[in-house]
Amino acid sequence: MNRLQKTLIALAAVGFLFTACQKEDEAPISQLEDSEEVNRETDLNGTLEDIDDIVLTGFQRNGFADRTVATVEEDLCERVDITWLPNEKKMILDFGDGCTSPRGITRKGKVIVNYTGRYWAPGSVITTTFEDFYINERKIEGVRIVRNEGFNQNDRFFTFITRVEGGKITWPDGTTRTFESRHTKRIFLPNGDRGFIYAVDGGSEGINRRGNSYRVEITDPLIYAQRCINTGIKIPSKGLLTLNVSERPQISVDFGDEGCDREVTISRGDQSRTITIPRG
Repeated sequence: MNRLQKTLIALAAVGFLFTACQKEDEAPISQLEDSEEVNRETDLNGTLEDIDDIVLTGFQRNGFADRTVATVEEDLCERVDITWLPNEKKMILDFGDGCTSPRGITRKGKVIVNYTGRYWAPGSVITTTFEDFYINERKIEGVRIVRNEGFNQNDRFFTFITRVEGGKITWPDGTTRTFESRHTKRIFLPNGDRGFIYAVDGGSEGINRRGNSYRVEITDPLIYAQRCINTGIKIPSKGLLTLNVSERPQISVDFGDEGCDREVTISRGDQSRTITIPRG
Protein backbone atom coordinates (compact mmCIF):
# COMPACT_ATOMS: atom_id res chain seq x y z
CA MET A 1 0.00 0.00 0.00
CA ASN A 2 1.54 3.31 -1.04
CA ARG A 3 1.54 6.56 0.91
CA LEU A 4 -1.37 8.07 -1.09
CA GLN A 5 -3.61 5.08 -0.36
CA LYS A 6 -2.77 5.26 3.36
CA THR A 7 -3.58 8.96 3.41
CA LEU A 8 -6.95 8.43 1.71
CA ILE A 9 -7.87 5.65 4.14
CA ALA A 10 -6.91 7.83 7.10
CA LEU A 11 -9.00 10.75 5.79
CA ALA A 12 -11.97 8.46 5.21
CA ALA A 13 -11.70 7.13 8.76
CA VAL A 14 -11.60 10.65 10.20
CA GLY A 15 -14.60 11.62 8.09
CA PHE A 16 -16.54 8.59 9.29
CA LEU A 17 -15.75 9.34 12.93
CA PHE A 18 -16.72 13.00 12.50
CA THR A 19 -20.04 12.07 10.91
CA ALA A 20 -20.77 9.47 13.58
CA CYS A 21 -19.98 11.93 16.36
CA GLN A 22 -22.06 14.60 14.67
CA LYS A 23 -25.07 12.28 14.46
CA GLU A 24 -24.55 11.18 18.05
CA ASP A 25 -24.46 14.82 19.16
CA GLU A 26 -27.47 15.81 17.04
CA ALA A 27 -29.77 13.07 18.38
CA PRO A 28 -29.99 14.39 21.97
CA ILE A 29 -30.50 17.94 20.67
CA SER A 30 -33.30 16.77 18.40
CA GLN A 31 -34.94 14.83 21.22
CA LEU A 32 -34.66 17.83 23.52
CA GLU A 33 -36.37 20.07 20.97
CA ASP A 34 -39.16 17.50 20.48
CA SER A 35 -39.74 17.28 24.23
CA GLU A 36 -39.72 21.05 24.58
CA GLU A 37 -42.25 21.47 21.77
CA VAL A 38 -44.60 18.88 23.30
CA ASN A 39 -44.22 20.48 26.74
CA ARG A 40 -45.13 23.91 25.37
CA GLU A 41 -48.16 22.69 23.42
CA THR A 42 -49.45 20.73 26.41
CA ASP A 43 -48.89 23.76 28.62
CA LEU A 44 -50.77 25.98 26.14
CA ASN A 45 -53.82 23.70 26.12
CA GLY A 46 -53.81 23.55 29.91
CA THR A 47 -53.57 27.35 30.08
CA LEU A 48 -56.64 27.75 27.84
CA GLU A 49 -58.59 25.35 30.08
CA ASP A 50 -57.46 27.31 33.13
CA ILE A 51 -58.70 30.57 31.61
CA ASP A 52 -62.12 29.03 30.88
CA ASP A 53 -62.33 27.77 34.47
CA ILE A 54 -61.47 31.25 35.80
CA VAL A 55 -64.29 32.78 33.78
CA LEU A 56 -66.85 30.16 34.82
CA THR A 57 -65.83 30.53 38.47
CA GLY A 58 -66.36 34.29 38.21
CA PHE A 59 -69.86 33.70 36.85
CA GLN A 60 -70.60 31.25 39.66
CA ARG A 61 -69.55 33.71 42.35
CA ASN A 62 -71.90 36.31 40.88
CA GLY A 63 -74.82 33.91 40.54
CA PHE A 64 -74.66 34.11 36.76
CA ALA A 65 -74.02 30.40 36.22
CA ASP A 66 -76.91 28.01 36.71
CA ARG A 67 -75.84 25.88 39.69
CA THR A 68 -78.71 23.49 38.98
CA VAL A 69 -76.89 22.57 35.74
CA ALA A 70 -73.36 22.17 37.08
CA THR A 71 -70.85 23.69 39.48
CA VAL A 72 -67.10 23.63 39.01
CA GLU A 73 -64.76 23.41 41.97
CA GLU A 74 -63.17 26.84 42.47
CA ASP A 75 -59.42 27.39 42.36
CA LEU A 76 -59.04 31.13 42.90
CA CYS A 77 -56.94 32.73 45.61
CA GLU A 78 -58.79 34.60 48.34
CA ARG A 79 -57.44 38.02 47.32
CA VAL A 80 -58.92 38.05 43.80
CA ASP A 81 -61.23 41.05 43.33
CA ILE A 82 -64.23 40.41 41.03
CA THR A 83 -66.00 43.48 39.64
CA TRP A 84 -69.44 42.81 38.22
CA LEU A 85 -70.87 45.30 35.68
CA PRO A 86 -74.20 43.78 34.58
CA ASN A 87 -75.37 46.88 32.73
CA GLU A 88 -72.30 46.62 30.51
CA LYS A 89 -72.43 42.79 30.43
CA LYS A 90 -68.90 42.78 31.74
CA MET A 91 -66.87 41.18 34.53
CA ILE A 92 -63.31 41.94 35.66
CA LEU A 93 -61.23 39.53 37.73
CA ASP A 94 -58.29 41.39 39.28
CA PHE A 95 -55.50 39.30 40.79
CA GLY A 96 -53.49 42.39 41.70
CA ASP A 97 -49.75 41.92 42.12
CA GLY A 98 -50.20 38.18 42.31
CA CYS A 99 -51.67 35.47 44.52
CA THR A 100 -51.51 31.70 44.58
CA SER A 101 -54.54 29.40 44.33
CA PRO A 102 -55.14 26.31 46.50
CA ARG A 103 -53.77 24.14 43.67
CA GLY A 104 -50.57 26.18 43.49
CA ILE A 105 -51.27 28.35 40.42
CA THR A 106 -49.97 31.91 40.75
CA ARG A 107 -51.88 34.54 38.78
CA LYS A 108 -51.56 38.31 38.58
CA GLY A 109 -53.08 41.11 36.52
CA LYS A 110 -56.60 41.32 35.12
CA VAL A 111 -58.93 39.04 33.17
CA ILE A 112 -61.66 41.04 31.44
CA VAL A 113 -64.81 39.24 30.34
CA ASN A 114 -67.58 40.49 28.04
CA TYR A 115 -70.62 38.28 27.58
CA THR A 116 -73.96 38.14 25.79
CA GLY A 117 -75.64 35.70 28.20
CA ARG A 118 -75.16 33.10 30.92
CA TYR A 119 -72.33 30.58 30.55
CA TRP A 120 -74.63 27.57 30.19
CA ALA A 121 -77.20 29.34 27.96
CA PRO A 122 -77.15 28.13 24.32
CA GLY A 123 -76.08 30.93 22.00
CA SER A 124 -74.09 32.84 24.62
CA VAL A 125 -70.78 34.31 23.45
CA ILE A 126 -68.07 35.01 26.04
CA THR A 127 -65.08 37.12 25.02
CA THR A 128 -62.05 37.27 27.31
CA THR A 129 -59.12 39.69 27.10
CA PHE A 130 -56.19 40.33 29.41
CA GLU A 131 -54.44 43.26 31.04
CA ASP A 132 -50.89 42.55 32.25
CA PHE A 133 -52.08 39.05 33.08
CA TYR A 134 -49.64 36.33 34.13
CA ILE A 135 -50.00 32.65 34.99
CA ASN A 136 -46.96 31.25 36.84
CA GLU A 137 -44.76 34.11 35.52
CA ARG A 138 -45.85 33.65 31.90
CA LYS A 139 -47.57 36.66 30.36
CA ILE A 140 -50.78 35.80 28.48
CA GLU A 141 -52.09 37.97 25.63
CA GLY A 142 -54.78 37.67 22.97
CA VAL A 143 -58.56 37.32 22.71
CA ARG A 144 -60.36 34.16 23.84
CA ILE A 145 -63.85 33.70 22.32
CA VAL A 146 -66.21 30.94 23.49
CA ARG A 147 -69.64 30.28 21.99
CA ASN A 148 -72.18 27.92 23.56
CA GLU A 149 -73.60 25.75 20.76
CA GLY A 150 -76.20 24.00 22.90
CA PHE A 151 -76.91 20.91 24.97
CA ASN A 152 -77.12 17.26 23.94
CA GLN A 153 -79.87 15.85 26.15
CA ASN A 154 -79.19 12.19 25.38
CA ASP A 155 -75.50 12.16 26.31
CA ARG A 156 -75.69 15.18 28.64
CA PHE A 157 -72.98 17.40 27.25
CA PHE A 158 -72.66 21.02 26.15
CA THR A 159 -70.76 21.92 22.99
CA PHE A 160 -68.62 25.06 22.86
CA ILE A 161 -66.80 26.47 19.83
CA THR A 162 -63.66 28.21 21.05
CA ARG A 163 -60.94 30.23 19.37
CA VAL A 164 -58.01 32.44 20.26
CA GLU A 165 -56.97 35.39 18.11
CA GLY A 166 -53.60 37.10 18.49
CA GLY A 167 -52.51 34.66 21.20
CA LYS A 168 -49.09 35.10 22.75
CA ILE A 169 -47.22 33.63 25.72
CA THR A 170 -44.07 35.38 26.99
CA TRP A 171 -41.67 33.63 29.38
CA PRO A 172 -39.48 35.39 31.97
CA ASP A 173 -36.45 35.06 29.68
CA GLY A 174 -38.24 37.12 26.99
CA THR A 175 -38.90 34.24 24.58
CA THR A 176 -42.40 34.00 23.12
CA ARG A 177 -44.83 31.59 21.49
CA THR A 178 -47.56 33.06 19.30
CA PHE A 179 -50.66 31.10 18.35
CA GLU A 180 -54.10 31.09 16.80
CA SER A 181 -56.37 28.25 17.88
CA ARG A 182 -59.71 26.77 16.84
CA HIS A 183 -61.27 24.09 19.02
CA THR A 184 -64.55 22.34 19.68
CA LYS A 185 -65.00 21.49 23.35
CA ARG A 186 -67.66 19.16 24.72
CA ILE A 187 -68.30 19.39 28.44
CA PHE A 188 -69.90 16.22 29.80
CA LEU A 189 -71.82 16.90 32.99
CA PRO A 190 -71.01 14.94 36.16
CA ASN A 191 -72.57 11.50 36.38
CA GLY A 192 -72.57 9.58 39.66
CA ASP A 193 -69.08 9.64 41.15
CA ARG A 194 -67.60 10.89 37.88
CA GLY A 195 -66.96 14.62 37.68
CA PHE A 196 -66.79 16.84 34.61
CA ILE A 197 -65.18 15.45 31.46
CA TYR A 198 -63.86 17.84 28.79
CA ALA A 199 -63.31 16.47 25.27
CA VAL A 200 -61.38 18.83 22.98
CA ASP A 201 -60.95 18.65 19.18
CA GLY A 202 -59.34 21.04 16.70
CA GLY A 203 -55.90 22.54 16.40
CA SER A 204 -53.63 25.56 16.50
CA GLU A 205 -50.73 27.16 14.66
CA GLY A 206 -48.16 29.85 15.27
CA ILE A 207 -44.48 30.59 15.86
CA ASN A 208 -42.60 28.76 18.60
CA ARG A 209 -39.89 30.01 20.99
CA ARG A 210 -37.18 29.18 18.45
CA GLY A 211 -38.83 31.29 15.75
CA ASN A 212 -40.10 28.30 13.75
CA SER A 213 -43.66 27.99 12.47
CA TYR A 214 -45.70 25.07 13.78
CA ARG A 215 -49.12 23.47 13.32
CA VAL A 216 -51.01 21.18 15.69
CA GLU A 217 -53.93 18.89 14.90
CA ILE A 218 -55.84 16.85 17.49
CA THR A 219 -56.45 13.46 15.84
CA ASP A 220 -58.27 11.81 18.77
CA PRO A 221 -60.09 14.06 21.30
CA LEU A 222 -58.03 15.27 24.25
CA ILE A 223 -59.83 14.19 27.42
CA TYR A 224 -59.51 16.30 30.57
CA ALA A 225 -61.01 14.72 33.70
CA GLN A 226 -62.12 16.76 36.70
CA ARG A 227 -60.64 14.15 39.04
CA CYS A 228 -57.21 14.87 37.55
CA ILE A 229 -57.65 18.65 37.35
CA ASN A 230 -58.58 18.72 41.05
CA THR A 231 -55.15 17.27 41.86
CA GLY A 232 -53.41 20.02 39.87
CA ILE A 233 -52.84 17.97 36.70
CA LYS A 234 -54.22 19.97 33.78
CA ILE A 235 -52.85 17.53 31.23
CA PRO A 236 -55.06 15.35 29.01
CA SER A 237 -55.59 11.91 30.50
CA LYS A 238 -56.25 10.52 27.02
CA GLY A 239 -56.01 11.56 23.36
CA LEU A 240 -53.71 11.95 20.37
CA LEU A 241 -52.30 14.90 18.46
CA THR A 242 -49.79 15.55 15.71
CA LEU A 243 -47.27 18.37 15.84
CA ASN A 244 -45.56 19.73 12.73
CA VAL A 245 -42.64 22.13 13.09
CA SER A 246 -41.17 23.70 9.94
CA GLU A 247 -38.42 21.67 8.26
CA ARG A 248 -38.70 18.82 10.77
CA PRO A 249 -40.45 15.43 10.71
CA GLN A 250 -43.92 15.19 12.19
CA ILE A 251 -44.25 14.31 15.90
CA SER A 252 -47.13 12.22 17.23
CA VAL A 253 -48.15 12.60 20.88
CA ASP A 254 -50.13 9.96 22.81
CA PHE A 255 -51.49 10.98 26.23
CA GLY A 256 -52.23 7.41 27.28
CA ASP A 257 -55.39 5.77 28.56
CA GLU A 258 -57.20 7.91 31.14
CA GLY A 259 -54.55 7.99 33.85
CA CYS A 260 -53.93 11.04 36.06
CA ASP A 261 -50.23 11.44 35.36
CA ARG A 262 -47.75 13.59 33.47
CA GLU A 263 -46.35 10.88 31.20
CA VAL A 264 -46.88 11.02 27.43
CA THR A 265 -45.44 9.01 24.55
CA ILE A 266 -43.96 10.91 21.62
CA SER A 267 -43.15 9.28 18.29
CA ARG A 268 -41.25 10.39 15.22
CA GLY A 269 -41.03 7.90 12.38
CA ASP A 270 -40.51 4.45 13.89
CA GLN A 271 -38.97 5.76 17.12
CA SER A 272 -40.99 6.30 20.30
CA ARG A 273 -40.16 7.30 23.85
CA THR A 274 -41.96 8.36 27.02
CA ILE A 275 -41.41 11.77 28.58
CA THR A 276 -42.75 13.46 31.72
CA ILE A 277 -44.44 16.83 31.28
CA PRO A 278 -43.16 19.24 33.95
CA ARG A 279 -45.53 21.24 36.13
CA GLY A 280 -46.28 24.57 34.41
